[in-house]
Amino acid sequence: MVKRYLALAVLSVLLCASAHAGTTPTFYGFVGLDASLDSAMTDNGNYAYLVLPYVDGEEDDEFNVTANRSRLGVKLDGPDGENVDVSGRIEFDFYGGGAENKANPRLRHAYVELRSSAVDVLAGQTWDVFSPLIPTTLNFIALWKSGNTGYRRPQIRLTKAVQVTDNAKVTVAASANRSMGRGYDGEDAGVPSFQGRAAFATKFVGGKFLEVGVSGLWGREESAYADSLGAVTTYELDSTGFAVDASVPLGEKVALKGEYFSGKNLRAYLGGVFQGIADVPSDEARGVEPVEVEATGWWGQLTLRPASELAFNVGAGSDDPDLPDGDTTNEIEKNSTYFGNVVWTVAPSVTIGAEYARFETEYVGDKTYENNRMQLSFVYKF
Repeated sequence: MVKRYLALAVLSVLLCASAHAGTTPTFYGFVGLDASLDSAMTDNGNYAYLVLPYVDGEEDDEFNVTANRSRLGVKLDGPDGENVDVSGRIEFDFYGGGAENKANPRLRHAYVELRSSAVDVLAGQTWDVFSPLIPTTLNFIALWKSGNTGYRRPQIRLTKAVQVTDNAKVTVAASANRSMGRGYDGEDAGVPSFQGRAAFATKFVGGKFLEVGVSGLWGREESAYADSLGAVTTYELDSTGFAVDASVPLGEKVALKGEYFSGKNLRAYLGGVFQGIADVPSDEARGVEPVEVEATGWWGQLTLRPASELAFNVGAGSDDPDLPDGDTTNEIEKNSTYFGNVVWTVAPSVTIGAEYARFETEYVGDKTYENNRMQLSFVYKF
């Protein structure tokens, strides 16, 4: 209850303060409802990451309805300086925990952006520079843990776009970010994590832009292990990643997009099926030592728009971690998702969507569990 009131109070104060300071606020958001039927139990239920092991070898279906994806936000503009344009944003949804009919708000975005002819500076919480594309799924979890990596975190970002020709540009971005370790704190590492991306965009079919990007990341975390006598050993573990992303228009009504990634210890970026560190046997007194889990993955999507009010999306993704021998921590060998949906714009501000998705989660021991998911979604944007 306190969290809900606090979020509403922050938005109210923000609107009043921005108006007083001469800033132009634009209130936005949407009301969303998702109803889903799964043939097997999933993590989490309202949305599906992966398939949980069957109990007694039998599927156990589940039905969920939630309005937690509903979103509230404020975009802020100005006042600008002599040589800089100023903007900002703060946004919440309701996936912050709590009872299903009394959900707590969750901070998604909160940042200030300064744009100038020299460089653009962003400070706050928003999407990663690394692996920036998002597939168009009705399932709230957009193929995370199934080939899509990158998330949101506090950061300081620099971006520079250079117009190469009238029809082409190169954009370079780099960020210093809050490190997120095994416990999602990350401050023990003593250094931020770093991300960078370079992208080339050019006008393609129908005047739409084709864009190809290459991104990478490096981070560090520390894990402390105590032996039977209480002596503590601290290990430094790296997070590294490489990704390629592409958005390709194939005509006025058809488009492709997708990503490929490879790296290690990518749990904080939702890679490796959320498995970043493995505890493996050791001859030392503590009995185990941590090592980074390597992983590769991909996703791709085809979009067809036969009419302005109708869109079809089909796609798939897969995340394939390489668990080390003797791993006593992790249990998922691979996670894959296949999906298809249709989104109908019934009014300028209202869409109704239907989606079928199939999930296949392979556990250690070559045991694969499957789930078929049907979902219906309603969204009213404002």
